[in-house]
Amino acid sequence: MRATHRHVVHLALAAALTGLAGCSDGTSGADAGVSGVSAGAEAPASAETETEAKAKAKAFDPPAKFGTAIPLPVDEDVKDWGFALDGPTLYHRTSEALDAYDTHSGRKLWSSPLGRKDWYTGKEGVPSDDQTIPPVFARQDGKTGVLFAYADHTKGAGTERDRTDVYLRSVDADSGKVSWTVRLPAPKGATVSDLEPAVIGAEGGTAAVRVLTGTDDSGRDGGQSATTYAVDLKSHQVTWQKDGFAGEVLDSGVVIGARLGDEATFQVIDGWHAQQGDLALAGLALTDGSPRWKEEGRSSVEVERVGGGFFVAGSLRDSRTGERVPSSPDGSFVHCFHDQRSVVVCDTKETARGIDAQSRKVLWTISQDHPSRQKPEVHNAYHGAVYATADADGVILDARTGKDRGLWDGASTYVINEYAAVGIDMNVYPATG
Repeated sequence: MRATHRHVVHLALAAALTGLAGCSDGTSGADAGVSGVSAGAEAPASAETETEAKAKAKAFDPPAKFGTAIPLPVDEDVKDWGFALDGPTLYHRTSEALDAYDTHSGRKLWSSPLGRKDWYTGKEGVPSDDQTIPPVFARQDGKTGVLFAYADHTKGAGTERDRTDVYLRSVDADSGKVSWTVRLPAPKGATVSDLEPAVIGAEGGTAAVRVLTGTDDSGRDGGQSATTYAVDLKSHQVTWQKDGFAGEVLDSGVVIGARLGDEATFQVIDGWHAQQGDLALAGLALTDGSPRWKEEGRSSVEVERVGGGFFVAGSLRDSRTGERVPSSPDGSFVHCFHDQRSVVVCDTKETARGIDAQSRKVLWTISQDHPSRQKPEVHNAYHGAVYATADADGVILDARTGKDRGLWDGASTYVINEYAAVGIDMNVYPATG
């Protein structure tokens, strides 16, 4: 997963909100725990369990008011890979651990240490890795697992070569105990990059994992290729492996990404590039890795997840077919948000637009040249509400009509659900109304 243009915009927004806040009242995976054996689990850091915290949480669906920011601890010396919300709990992934926090109080509920020896080869120092790789949730047998992938570098001794292995791990969302860890097969004809692997999604009992690779011994600078895996979450077996394919998004049973040629290069912000135009935007079936669709002859591929049957690659597209949605707005840097119900909201510099997720018809449009309304900048959408800003005002729009519902102040909605909004800076704003 990459640090997208939206990620950069939210970094700037977080800095602005931080300034306003001062004036406001308001065990290593190499062996232990592999193939379903629990290991490396640490007792919850708090006396209050996650189940007890959930019982106290109050939901507002969708939220329209938020409390004072609760800054969660951020260690500048530890690599931050990103976070995700599930109910009233925030799960934060770093290079050292997976941590769970109560979004109402900011209390740490538990910490599950990774325990790996080295997360990069060290051949050229600490890698410059600005990927955003939030953990992914998978529900099975009434329980929720928090999934993430990681690399573990082992230095060879004697005639043994240095080795970097990639692992997929599931941690129980309630207790923080490691449920299982599985080592993935090595990429064919390539070495694992120093850039962290990513779980790009999980659906129907299968997770998709993307590993960046290099064609030489260094595996540096984002690698020149990638390998994508599908892993059965019950048997913990790899069901298929595609070398030369960089999966970026899993949606509606389709793994969407870039089919790579020999001269491909990867950039964290802008995705994949090739001067000869030998890239293809492609979708593979999650079930067996078979081709669903492809668009060849591309010199770049940059994919962003939307959900609900959609993704963005230059414009809003259908995940099942790869085709452009005709109602998608034109313009550079298109960002779209599925409200997890029935509307996709797309935003460009020139236009904000609501699109019906079923019919694909335009519900409303606010453009820069609108005679009576100022074009808002959309930050997120959730359950019928669109969270945006217009100049200095935070405004909530109705997702189906585009009309103003009301103003909101002080909260960053980089990630949002019925319990809280969270800024990219890990400031949590509990929902209050």
